[in-house]
Amino acid sequence: MTAQPSDQRSGKKKRLWIPFMIGCGGLVILALVAGGVFLYAGWLGYQEAPKLIEEEVPDLGSLERYVLTSAQEALLEEVGYPEAFTILFYEEEAVDASLQDVRLETWQYYSRGVGYTFINGELVGEDSIELEGSPGLDLLPYTPDQFWSYMNLEQVLAAAGLDTYVEIPLEKEFLEDADLYYGEALTFGMKDGELRYIEALALTPVE
Repeated sequence: MTAQPSDQRSGKKKRLWIPFMIGCGGLVILALVAGGVFLYAGWLGYQEAPKLIEEEVPDLGSLERYVLTSAQEALLEEVGYPEAFTILFYEEEAVDASLQDVRLETWQYYSRGVGYTFINGELVGEDSIELEGSPGLDLLPYTPDQFWSYMNLEQVLAAAGLDTYVEIPLEKEFLEDADLYYGEALTFGMKDGELRYIEALALTPVE
């Protein structure tokens, strides 16, 4: 699997211009400074507030797909694609002290009451799961092999076909330069402009 470069992110930026006046009296200058502080605080609040974004799905042509392992292919042949899934991308230290990429996946099959966990495509766990209040689930519009490590925002939106989503910047005290996104039955997190977490949610039938 080869990750695509993620140096650019799409989006609209707004600039707030605060006028600077010279030669005014002390009270006027003080008022302007105080007003500037409140405007700047409001701008920061806007930057950190959730934003509903509507735009065309990025046209990036044919996107690369993650290559499933033999263990994952065997599961697909047996039970099909999962009804929900979660993927984490991170690095961990190897025995030789080098850093290696890790793809941690959980595929959930609620109708069968079982979830499977993969690390770098190898099956490492099988657990019983349940989803209360729903006799059946609709087919997900997403599959795990649509997403790979360190995708940029445009690639995620193009792969998922999202034209409407909510962006929630995380507080710097919690995690710097990170954002959460919510789309239709999809949640994903970006850090430094790179995909680190994605979760496709089970779809319950509409009555």
